[in-house]
Amino acid sequence: MILLGLAKHHPKFANSNFQIDWSNQVAICPRGHQSKTWTKKTDKKGQPIINIRFSQHDCGTCPSRSRCTRAKTEPRGLTIHPKQEYIALHSRRKVQHTPEFLKTYNQRAGIEGTISQGVRRSALRQSRYVGLAKTHLQHVFMAVGLNLCRLDAWLNNVPFAATRYSRFCTLKPKTS
Repeated sequence: MILLGLAKHHPKFANSNFQIDWSNQVAICPRGHQSKTWTKKTDKKGQPIINIRFSQHDCGTCPSRSRCTRAKTEPRGLTIHPKQEYIALHSRRKVQHTPEFLKTYNQRAGIEGTISQGVRRSALRQSRYVGLAKTHLQHVFMAVGLNLCRLDAWLNNVPFAATRYSRFCTLKPKTS
C-alpha cells in the first residue's frame, strides 16, 4: 500500500491523497472509504490506465465532497497509471522537492536564458555553415559575442529586462 502526501498548496484532494492497495485493487479516499470499481482500460493513445470509481452512497454524504469533486451528483473517480508507472511517477515527483534537484533545475534555468538570448540575438537555431567543425566555430563566436554583450551591459549598469507577462496575466488582480 502506498500513501503520498497532500498536493502542495492545493486545498482539494489530488490523486496522491488516495491510498492505493494494489494487491486488493482498491483505492482508499482520505476519509477512509474504499473504491467500488477498479477497471483496466486504455486511453486515447492506447496506453494502459486504471479507472477507479467510488460509491455514490459514500460520496453523496461525505463532508469533504467539495474538496474531492466538482461533480454535482456523481461520485469521485480516479484515473491512474499501472503500478510500475504510478510508483515511478510519484517517486520522481518526490525527488523534485529535494534541494539537490532544485539546485540542478536552477542551473537549467540559467542555461535556458542563455540559449534564449542566443536565439534572439544570433540566430542560434540555424547554422550558416556546413560541417561540424565550422558549426562549432560559429557557436564559439556566438558565445563570445553574447559574453561581450553581457559585459557591456554590466559595465554600463544596464538593468535586467523585466519579466514579461501575457496580456491575460496582467488582468489578474495583484495580491498584497
